[in-house]
Parts: sequence; structure tokens; C-alpha cells
Amino acid sequence: MSKKIPIRNIYFKRKILPIEIFQGVLNDNYKLSHDLNSPMLSVVIGTKPDFYKQAPVIIEALHQKLPAFVIDTGQHFDDLLGFGIQEFELQDHIACNLQIRGDLMEKASELILKFGSFGRYLKKNFGKFSQLLPIVHGDTLVAGIAPLAWVFGMGQKVAQNEAGLRSMSPESIKYLKVNEDPTKTIVEKFIDSQLEGRWFLAREEPFPEQIDTWICSAGTQFFFAPTQLNKDNLVREGYPEEFIHVVGNSVVDAIKIKRKNKPKTSVFDIYPKLETGEWIRIDIHRRENLTEHRFSSIVKSISYLIKNTDYKLVLIMLNAMKSALRSYHLEQNLLNLAKEYPDKFIITPLWKEYSHVIEFLDSGRCWAEMTDSGSMQEELLYFSNVLSLTVRLNTDRPETVFDARGNILIPPVNSSWITTLIDEAFNRKEGLGLELKKKRKIYGQPGMVSKNIVKIVKKEFENGDANFYPWLHQRIGLWKEKQNIDYM
Repeated sequence: MSKKIPIRNIYFKRKILPIEIFQGVLNDNYKLSHDLNSPMLSVVIGTKPDFYKQAPVIIEALHQKLPAFVIDTGQHFDDLLGFGIQEFELQDHIACNLQIRGDLMEKASELILKFGSFGRYLKKNFGKFSQLLPIVHGDTLVAGIAPLAWVFGMGQKVAQNEAGLRSMSPESIKYLKVNEDPTKTIVEKFIDSQLEGRWFLAREEPFPEQIDTWICSAGTQFFFAPTQLNKDNLVREGYPEEFIHVVGNSVVDAIKIKRKNKPKTSVFDIYPKLETGEWIRIDIHRRENLTEHRFSSIVKSISYLIKNTDYKLVLIMLNAMKSALRSYHLEQNLLNLAKEYPDKFIITPLWKEYSHVIEFLDSGRCWAEMTDSGSMQEELLYFSNVLSLTVRLNTDRPETVFDARGNILIPPVNSSWITTLIDEAFNRKEGLGLELKKKRKIYGQPGMVSKNIVKIVKKEFENGDANFYPWLHQRIGLWKEKQNIDYM
């Protein structure tokens, strides 16, 4: 028999930090919950997109006097990535900080243990008044793992803001030739195929976001879908239609907030060169775009645009981008270009304030965003002068292309495809079938999305089904009962 070798401390390279509990926030909310005889809503945040997409929900919940607090997973904790907590004034509403750290596997493992443990802490200390509905967001790691922790640890499901995201790709993507330099005719046909042609489900990417949102659905009780397409995705997968609400996307509420509350320091004071000319803003960070062939195609396209066109480019140096540049020994190439072409190529760190992004997109100085971000595809529909150039083979927001007509896919199969598509987009715009000035604002009326979410939650609370885990006998109306056995 082979000798057994115990392996210890191989997965976690560091000490796990404790959960921080802010007892005053908990006590105040549980008192309000008791006084109103109402369950509580817990808005879950963890990363930069969560801060501005979930902030309007907690703001609205407090405005409607719903017992509500914030669970912060603590993934984005430094002054740069975590600034959204301060920017949207969420810090006084945080009831706990899970202090999640590590790589993808470590964060997922730690999150399932800590999130469920926090739920059990509430149950132990507040007993029957621990009825709590967490609402997670979108396709983040938190959205994928927190519902598992809550279902397994508490026997309850959660709510999901931005539910039903499923990636799709146009059929024409299958026929692209990697070594081909596309002609204008080929490009026009490809764009037309996006706007008018057939699409297919392509859920391999983005990774791990498509896995996260898929898992989240299984642990979700109340689905808040941005569009009818998202609802259709969920219904097709067998989720109960009566729990799926098409409400829009809360990012439009965040845009409204930041348009009203201007930054103290203008983005043009920080980067004065951006006040001159029209710019393409570039943010690339998806894991699939960091693979060697795609990434080298993207970097070559940036280099070509700088050297051979009049376009001005501002590159946002995200951590993923920096890591890939160094891994493929390409960082110095871009730094040299920034020195050689200082008036048309700027490299900046991540913009700390979300309000700076809104200010720049509203300014008329940005004509396009070259991005692989899902959120930016949504946001750009609400900026009539800015075109979304999505550098991906698929998108989890396909409705921004064939429905809103304010976005096009730019496949990173080679640098020529990227540069030719950008040229055509700049020169033709509406001539390609895009509708920049008449983009359909398909994600709802700014200021109303979060109101609708909270209104629906309040109504569900009033219905009295506070275990948020209806068995089939409950859902189909045979009988109702509370969860009365602790067998988790």
C-alpha cells in the first residue's frame, strides 16, 4: 500500500482575515425590522462595479425606510479600487466587512465560508428577527458564490440585481479568417450581420463571469432582469416567470447621481491634454483578451492607430492589462509610444472616481470607448455622442448591438480587423446602421430602476414569505409553511 502523505497549508498562501462586524448598524436595522415587522434587505458589494450599480439600491431602500444594510466582501479594499464606497457614501451603512483576499480560487473558497458564517451569526444573535434577503449583483464572483453560501448555510435564496446575463455571438463570427486583412466590404457585411443576422449562445466567455451568473440563478429567488431578453433567457432555463421582473439596469441611476453631483476636481484638471481633440478611451481587462494571440492583436492595433492615423488614444492601465503587458514583454513598447507621441497617446492609471468617467463621456471629447467591459456597453447607451467598440468575440449584452444599435463587436482575431473596424466606425457611424443619436435607452429611465427594485422587494416582504426558499409545494400554491427544521 502506498504511503499516505498529508499535505497542509498548500492552498492558502496567507492568513485568513477575520470578519469585521459593525454592531451599531446591525442593531439599528434589527430594531427597525422589529418595529415594522419586516424582513431586511442586505445589499452586497465587493468590487468597483458593485459600488456604483448597487449604491442606488441601498440609497433607495433607505429612502423608502426599508430596513437595509450593506455587506462588503472587502475584495476591493485599497484607496483606488475601493474608492466607490466613499464616493457613494456607503461606509456608514456597512454592517460587516468579510475581508476577502487571494486569487480566484482562494476568494471563492473564503467567500462561501465567510458569507454563510455571517448569516449564521445573525441567526444566532437575532433569532427569529434574522430574516434577511441579500441582493447580489450581476456576474461578479460574489454573485456566483454568495447565493451558494446563503442556500447551503441558511436554507434561503437571494435576490439578483442584473439577472439573466447570457453571452451571445453573431453567427458570422464562425467564418472569420484569422490571417485575413478584411476589406471595407467584408467589414460592412460583418457589421450588418451583427445588426440584422442570427446570433447564438456562447457562454464560454467572459470567464469566470458567465459561470458566476449561471450559478447565481440557481440560488436566486427574485430576479431583477435588465431587459426582456434577459428574462427570456431565464424562462428558457426553467426559472419561474412570476419571480422574474424586468426593471432595467441600476447603472442608469448611478449615471444620474453622478451627473447631478459633479466631481470636486475635474478630470481635465488631472489630464489637461484630454481637453483637446476627440479621443478613444481604451479599457481592456477580460481574461480571455489576455491570452497571447488576442492580446498581441490588441496591442498591435493600438500601436498602428498611434503611428498611422490621426486618432487620439487614452489607455486606462488596469491591473490585468499591466500584468499581460509584462508577461508578454510589451510594456516598454507602449511606454515608448507614449513618449514619442505625447499629444495623441496618454497612459493613465484606473480613474479613481466614477464621476470622472461620466464627466469625460459627457464632455464631447470622447467619440468612442474601445472596451471589453460588460458594464461600459450598458452605460454608453446613455451617452449619445460616444460609440461602444467592444473588443470581444461575443458579448453578454447583445441587446446593445441588435436592439439598441449603439454597440458593435470588434473581434480581436488580428490587428487588421480591429483597426479596419475602428476606421469604418469613425468614418461612417450611422451609415453602418448604427444609431448614435437615437440609441434606444433600453435599460430604463434614470432614477427609476432602483425605485422599482425596492418597491417589488417591499411587496414581497409584505406577502410574508420571508424564508425566501419556496419549495415546489409553496410555489404552485398547494400550501405554505415556514422552514421549521434545521438540517443544513
